[in-house]
Amino acid sequence: MDLKDIVSIAGIGGLHKIIGKTKAGLIVESFGDSPKRFATGIQDKVSILEDISMYTQDGDMPLAEVLTKLNERGDVPTSKEAMETQRKFLIETINLDSERVYDSDIRKLLTWFHSLKEFIDFTTLVKVADESGEAEKIKSADTEDDKPKAKAPKTPKNTAPKTGTAPKANTKGVAGSKNTYRPKSV
Repeated sequence: MDLKDIVSIAGIGGLHKIIGKTKAGLIVESFGDSPKRFATGIQDKVSILEDISMYTQDGDMPLAEVLTKLNERGDVPTSKEAMETQRKFLIETINLDSERVYDSDIRKLLTWFHSLKEFIDFTTLVKVADESGEAEKIKSADTEDDKPKAKAPKTPKNTAPKTGTAPKANTKGVAGSKNTYRPKSV
């Protein structure tokens, strides 16, 4: 299982695994002893874990790298320990930018780490993310160089608009928008 298959939903505790998609959202299943399936709606703020990063002194660090470094360190504190202990641990481990990260974010990160330990192999997590990123870079480089650039069709300069015809009514909703799933980032 990868981080792209796991989501966090604002207002609903815990992490959830993506089972399927609907027109208006996702079908997710909660992790834990008694997994529950439910559908998210348009109003739900869904964050895919692959899109989340943490502020460090060196810049943003993707969550996959953060979880891998926490796993390598081994003695990860729980979210119930003192906040000073948690913050000091993350500063030492990932060089956390202490001024930009809230206590609630640290608590959430540690809770996620301990709940994902039994479901994800952290040693292969960064390698999988790097391979997919490299594949996307290679694919985009190939498509940009190989495709000839299309020119816009020329329109005659002396054409006048038709008179006596009414414009068509928009039947697709607001400005032709579609109801598609767009993840929100934390």
